[in-house]
Amino acid sequence: MPKYDKIDIPEIVESLFNITSDSVCDCPEYAKDVEFITPDKTRLTCRFYPADRKSPTLLYFHDSMTPVEQYDAIAKHYIRQDMNFMLATYRGIGKNSGKPGFASLFEDAAFILQETVIFLQKEKFEGSLFVMGTSLGSACAIDIAYNCADLVKGIIIESGFCDTVPFFTGLGLDIIQKELTEDDGFNNRKKIEKVKLPTLIFHGSRDGVVPAAQAETLQANSGARNKQFHLIPGANRNTMIETGGELYFMTIKNFVDTISGRNTWRQRRRNQLNS
Repeated sequence: MPKYDKIDIPEIVESLFNITSDSVCDCPEYAKDVEFITPDKTRLTCRFYPADRKSPTLLYFHDSMTPVEQYDAIAKHYIRQDMNFMLATYRGIGKNSGKPGFASLFEDAAFILQETVIFLQKEKFEGSLFVMGTSLGSACAIDIAYNCADLVKGIIIESGFCDTVPFFTGLGLDIIQKELTEDDGFNNRKKIEKVKLPTLIFHGSRDGVVPAAQAETLQANSGARNKQFHLIPGANRNTMIETGGELYFMTIKNFVDTISGRNTWRQRRRNQLNS
């Protein structure tokens, strides 16, 4: 198992994780905070936004820098599109204990996935489970699709990166370039080659951190037979939703519903008769 020794250093960790934010926002009435305790006793508090017990669920790994409260508004769009939304968080941020870092990143992601499955079953949510990740979170989503494909139906990547060094360089972290190979980093390219799950990739045409060519390489190397790539014109990594608008959420819904078998003509006919 990779140890990530060459990248698990303060200069990089402090740049990628919002560890200076100690604010804890109140959970809105339409959501529920769910606490998971890891084997090493670290508390990871995720936020669940339910739509319906029969709806599909997105397990979402964010970019590690965006405050959790910003997703309270974003989650409403997923609810309106009849999708449950589980926001994963990282150790050492907000209500979570522990210290953030790459050595624990993927272990925590897999643990959150497994606990989410248990939570959904316990709460009697019946819909399919999908994993989605943005920026650094895309590495978590790809790792889950690579290692835990039997637990999810599909993967959605937004502002994802293929290679570690260009990603860090785009963030201004030139310090890590010396003697660093991809085997020391995230290995997204090699992992996604083995991913057979249906895959949806979004990227902004004006992303100044990760050029669109990186996302196109992910798409080209993906082992999935069912894969889609959407380049959002004029969008950068911070304006994907604003620029994409409702079409952004509708594209995700169509992908999720199709994979879940909810987008067949029989299902649409049934919905019309029941409405």
